Amino acid sequence: MNPVLLFDIRSFGKPAGYIAIVLLTGFGLFAGYQFNITVGEGVFLNSAYTVGFMMGFLTLSLVFTGTIFAGQLMFRERDARFDLIIFSTPIKAPRFILGRFLSFFVLTFLCFLLIAIGFTTGQNLRTGIGMNPVFHLSYYLYPLIVLGIVNCLMVCGVLFFLSVFTLNKMAVVIGGLMLYVLYMVGLIYSGSPFMAGALPQSEAAQRISAITDPFGLSAYFFQARDFSLAARNQKLVPLSGMFLLNRLLVCCFSLFLIAIAVKSFSFGAGNRGLGGGKRLQILQKADNNFLTAGSVTVRQNHQQANSIKSILSFVNVDLMCTFKSIVFYVICLLLLFYAGMEIYAAIDQGIRIPQHYASSGLMAETINGTFYLPCVFLSVYLVNEFYWRSRISNFSLVENATYFSFVKAGGNWLSISAVLFVFSFLLILEGVVFQWIFDYPRLDGTAYWGVLVFNTFPLVLLSGFLVLLNASIKKKYPALAVAVVFAGIFATPLSKALFEVSLLRFLSGYRGAYSDFFGYGVYLNSFIYRLLFGLGVLMICWLIFDYLKSKKLNLTKIVVSIIAFGLIFYAGSSFWKGHFAESENAQFLRSANYEKKYRKYQDLPQPTVVALKTRIDLHPSKNAYVIHGTYTLKNLTGQPVDSILFNFDEALQLEKAIFTCNTRSSELKENIQVLTLSQPLTPGNEAKLDFSLRYQWYPVNGHAPMNAIIENGSFMRISRYYPLIGYQSGYEIPGTEKGRRAEFGLDGATGVKQLEAPKTNPLNFIDLDMTVSTTSGQTAIGTGELVRQWKQHDRHYFQYKAEDIPFRFAVSSAEYTVKDAFHKGIKISVFYHSSHFQNVDRLIDNAKQALDYCIENFGAYPFKSVSFAEVSSFTAGFNATAYPSVIFMTENMAFHTNVEADKGQDVINELAAHELSHFWWGNNQISPDDREGAVMLTESFAMYTEMMLYKSMYGEKAMKEQVKIHEQIYQSEKGFAKPQPLYKVTPENTHISYSQGTIAMVKLSEEIGERRLNQILKTFLAKYKYPQRAITLDFLDELKKNLSREEYRKIIRLFTD
Repeated sequence: MNPVLLFDIRSFGKPAGYIAIVLLTGFGLFAGYQFNITVGEGVFLNSAYTVGFMMGFLTLSLVFTGTIFAGQLMFRERDARFDLIIFSTPIKAPRFILGRFLSFFVLTFLCFLLIAIGFTTGQNLRTGIGMNPVFHLSYYLYPLIVLGIVNCLMVCGVLFFLSVFTLNKMAVVIGGLMLYVLYMVGLIYSGSPFMAGALPQSEAAQRISAITDPFGLSAYFFQARDFSLAARNQKLVPLSGMFLLNRLLVCCFSLFLIAIAVKSFSFGAGNRGLGGGKRLQILQKADNNFLTAGSVTVRQNHQQANSIKSILSFVNVDLMCTFKSIVFYVICLLLLFYAGMEIYAAIDQGIRIPQHYASSGLMAETINGTFYLPCVFLSVYLVNEFYWRSRISNFSLVENATYFSFVKAGGNWLSISAVLFVFSFLLILEGVVFQWIFDYPRLDGTAYWGVLVFNTFPLVLLSGFLVLLNASIKKKYPALAVAVVFAGIFATPLSKALFEVSLLRFLSGYRGAYSDFFGYGVYLNSFIYRLLFGLGVLMICWLIFDYLKSKKLNLTKIVVSIIAFGLIFYAGSSFWKGHFAESENAQFLRSANYEKKYRKYQDLPQPTVVALKTRIDLHPSKNAYVIHGTYTLKNLTGQPVDSILFNFDEALQLEKAIFTCNTRSSELKENIQVLTLSQPLTPGNEAKLDFSLRYQWYPVNGHAPMNAIIENGSFMRISRYYPLIGYQSGYEIPGTEKGRRAEFGLDGATGVKQLEAPKTNPLNFIDLDMTVSTTSGQTAIGTGELVRQWKQHDRHYFQYKAEDIPFRFAVSSAEYTVKDAFHKGIKISVFYHSSHFQNVDRLIDNAKQALDYCIENFGAYPFKSVSFAEVSSFTAGFNATAYPSVIFMTENMAFHTNVEADKGQDVINELAAHELSHFWWGNNQISPDDREGAVMLTESFAMYTEMMLYKSMYGEKAMKEQVKIHEQIYQSEKGFAKPQPLYKVTPENTHISYSQGTIAMVKLSEEIGERRLNQILKTFLAKYKYPQRAITLDFLDELKKNLSREEYRKIIRLFTD
């Protein structure tokens, strides 16, 4: 046993082994120094919790290193044909195979140990606020043992078992792929901090995932789910409960597989078919004697047609071997299983969100997110197998003796391309089957075309480079190792960290959105340009390889090279059009300079915008819009204003800006500029600012999710991009970046105003007159009441007005279908995509119920109409958002969810109730002062209204089930942020303002009664609506006035603990 172990380990002590040591350590160093996976503010990057799950994620690398070692070690004798005589040596089979497993395990673990050492070193080279300055070796050793060693045993055990029982290298690759699949599927139900917030799973699902996850991360997350912030920073996740059970089960399962494999191993296992199969029969013709036969002249035909036939011959052999192999079908089933689990999860959406319709877009999005990465490494292995198959069997001696042997690489490339297309079409077919199963037969060819463009085509390009690498390296396993590194650098998410220039990431896939409004949009053509650029690079590489091999250059090759360079130039310039990039350091420098120069204006009097008249010209086909606007500015400070700080957003082009005060006009030419007035603007006086701005985005830079002007289904929170007056604390380097602030010599950042700070009651509401124009055929939805619409010069114009609203407005534009209804004098309009009609009637009915409840309990509705407008999935950051008289909703949440499907998740009722209630709690009635606790008066109150409406529709029991979900969300997320009492909650802690707020308000209604609480809320609203600016202490005072001392003492803890 020991000689086998030592021999195997020594065999890797070659230059290639030393290179592997450098690469693995370098990868770990890079991961530790660059990866910024944070789970919450206040949790250190090198905390016990973060280091543990990062080490757990890194154990996924064991699959790849283990697969490579298994291919080399477990089949070493067979590849060298030494398995035919090894039985004659003194070594016994059990000792031999145990020694082989130990060398396999030791080498695989050593690779992970190198990564872990590099990760530890890289992470502790970092500095900054996110790092704990004290190094704790136990934080790294503990996960190395409980996750690293156990996971290595599991990976090696599975691959070892497959090697012994199948005697097939492809089966080993499939085993590695299966482990990756199980890991990804388990993560969906793991309750991990990255997934549970969006898609909370039931506790039962989390327990099952914790038990069955082969890598133990689900159990790790489950065991640490109740940790506080301090515990995550300082306490190791204990090896107990589900975590211990998982680790024991994994060890027992691994040892069981190893024991079976050792017991079943036999030296002759690989040669069972040598003596018992069909015998080779040699047939001789009596009249064909080579001694007496005449001479034969063979005329070779080297025409181009025959080279094509030779390529097809190589393809035929490769595909025949592939399609006859059971392993190929196992790979297909594995991919179908993996994608199927992901598709089902995308449809089902867990316990919080209702089932999605199984549209072609959802199927394609899910396939795009799951198909590419496994197939990258599958391509690496398949190319290696295809290219080296004849070399291993020594048939390459015959191949290389033929004239057309030089086309072998091309044949292998076509073969792997064909296999990749088979995989792609199988997944597309699976998507169609899911559509049929879930009764959504409407097929969208554009969506499935994206599967080929974003996955198959880049994989084909990658395979071209991989074939070239294998052809350039003289040995199989070094070629495989180099190919793995190449694929990892250029075709995985790692490429984004390594290459800032997105044009160079032409071998990576696409995981962006798909919208029924306009498909993949401009990203599809942009991606094709990048693929064509990559094709040009591949052509050049193949030409260079061919020239170095043949030392010949002819006219055909010159023409092809000219075409390749032309393709690189044309496709590259087309993709790169409009590129703009600013490094993180440049952004920090700009923010630091802004703060140093202008922070004094934080305390200087500045005028307030009191009225805005604006025209917004939308050009969806150009991804552009133009803003023309006029501000009415008024000095409300009680002091003269002698200088004004103007801020124009850097993302927009400033075309014109003229400030007029006291009949004198001044032109503004800079995005950030201080204008000193020749005569101060006295208190109560007004001035004007006329401006024109232009915005256009290009796919190379990506779109801003809140500023998505697109071909159809646009949405812009456009008030964010209008000029701002005075100092903007949002432009500062964040206070969490203390190291960066110290680097630029800055003191503390502007913080959230303390709850106890004196009230100022700023009068900053505006009168809005907004005219929006868009292309003919589209409808523009603005903020406020629609007062006029008309057509002119093939454009459609809409005028909206609103009085006394916050400086907060938005616009959408799309080819809408509209449905109207009237309820108690209020017009309800729903603007939606023509194929998303399923929930429109329900939305109108829920809106009526919400209006009735809020009007009865809180007071009159402040507008004459309410509009619901659907926007595309290219908009992100919210499910629904309310503006004066209009509510915008994303297509994938409200309009295209199958509410009738299962578990009673009525998202339509929830969103309608929640967002409509913001017309009382937020917008232009209760508009809290911007300080601690403000979101409680908007979001917590809106969540309460949502729960009461849910109770009236489905009953108290169903409502309490919803509250339990919020309890689960709160419990799972509270350990990732510093604790805050509800009455002092800040906007980033949504688990407090939404989930804990829901729990507190429902509990309050149970303690004092719903009707009584609603009366208190109504009184509070009447007393503190604009122009008053409420704070949470005002609400607590209102409770104190209306409750007995005993009641108040009992309920106050709901808000202050």
